Amino acid sequence: MSRQAQPEITPDTGIVAATRSVGCAERWSSVHRVLMLLATLCALPWAYAADMLIDGATVLTLAEGNDTAFVGHVLISDGRIKAVGPGDLPPAARQAAKDLQVVDARGQIVMPGFVSGHNHLWQSAFRGIASDGELYPWLEALHWTYGNSFGDGDLHAFTLHGALDQLGHGITTTYSHSQRLGATETQYLESLDASMVAGQHFVFAYNANLNQPADAVRSDVAAMVRKAKQADNPLLLGLSINSVGGHAADPAMLELEMALAREYDMTVQIHFLEQHSRRFRERLSWPRFLKAGAVAPNVSYAHFIHTTDRIIADTSRLGGAMIWNPLSNGRLASGLADIPGYLEAGVRVGMGVDGAASADIADPFENMRMGLYGLRMKYSNAGVMQPIDMLRLHTLRTAQVLEVETEVGSLEPGKRADVLIVDPRFPLTGSVTDAAATLVFACSAVNIDQVYVAGKLQARRGMPVGHDIAALQLDVERRVARIKAAAAQAATR
Repeated sequence: MSRQAQPEITPDTGIVAATRSVGCAERWSSVHRVLMLLATLCALPWAYAADMLIDGATVLTLAEGNDTAFVGHVLISDGRIKAVGPGDLPPAARQAAKDLQVVDARGQIVMPGFVSGHNHLWQSAFRGIASDGELYPWLEALHWTYGNSFGDGDLHAFTLHGALDQLGHGITTTYSHSQRLGATETQYLESLDASMVAGQHFVFAYNANLNQPADAVRSDVAAMVRKAKQADNPLLLGLSINSVGGHAADPAMLELEMALAREYDMTVQIHFLEQHSRRFRERLSWPRFLKAGAVAPNVSYAHFIHTTDRIIADTSRLGGAMIWNPLSNGRLASGLADIPGYLEAGVRVGMGVDGAASADIADPFENMRMGLYGLRMKYSNAGVMQPIDMLRLHTLRTAQVLEVETEVGSLEPGKRADVLIVDPRFPLTGSVTDAAATLVFACSAVNIDQVYVAGKLQARRGMPVGHDIAALQLDVERRVARIKAAAAQAATR
């Protein structure tokens, strides 16, 4: 049966349930209070008064095994995809819809929202730092210079800024690889609070203090899990652990993190084998990973560039995965991961745009192009990876690594309606011969007309909906200036 002749696709049973539900130092500024009020209003339960039909678009579902685009429709009901298929919506389905709102998307491309599997959202406030630095000089210039000067409200403002920036660039689901820096526990969890009101689906990854006693880590993780359950926020798809155990002097830290992940059914992500000059030192940690059970289906490695045949074979055999971050790997001169080799070996691969201070732009189109062109240059072979492969890596494959693929990552009935409407005519890219190739080779985030998360419009033409981004930008700039001044003063003592 041809793609055009496919029957209408509808879910056999109901809606698929979520798999995982779980100022200054003295006072915040008046601007931030206003932002918090706006964010709180945005966080109120979503009411879906009408069904929505996206009609006449070139649709690329990126569902498993479905590589061909078709001109058709996407029907959304109660924040989820109810039907998707070629041609017009059948009359019976149109009649059954409640107060149907129609979006005419003729000439545009509809695809699932991007999923980014590795992100430090707070870094959105600190771009252009250490432009000549590799990973550790860059960490020195950012984390270790400014991290101890953060105060109340900073991580909330910076994380919200990063999440809204990602939404404007079409990232509807993010892995929030949070970082503690010098914050107190209350200040640190502002990162979680900010993501709950941004309008973006997310997985929150908890970051323990490197030298924290085991009892304190257990207590803090338990408190985070309680907080997440009590919030019962529909944007939160799951919890994870941003592991520090691989870098801790005490090997028990990694074992503790893995035990907590099993106890609370969480995934784990580990920064590993990123900087070229530290590759031999980091490879020595691999036996510790194996002993702690940190090579497993629920574990992914961020970057994972300078591997060995043994590490790849173990990762494949034990079901591990990696998140590829081409933009930051290029910016920090970390190197190019052998993605075709990993895939051939059976390692699962997703993609991330990393932090906005190490990639400097949260554009998944640029991320895909950087990666694809780098691989084609490395192999001198245009057949090594194709546009459709890159699109699926940055959507469904990343959702699979994060264990949220039943909810997001492709346009399929029952999944959350995370949808991008991309307009290849503005800016003009020429006629569309191959939708996937046009998206990867010719488009960028400025071509995104509308961004929907669970059927709700969250950004249009790069601008978030429901947030005062201008006020937030001013607040972020003021906070960064205060932090830089405090760090400069501390350096003179």
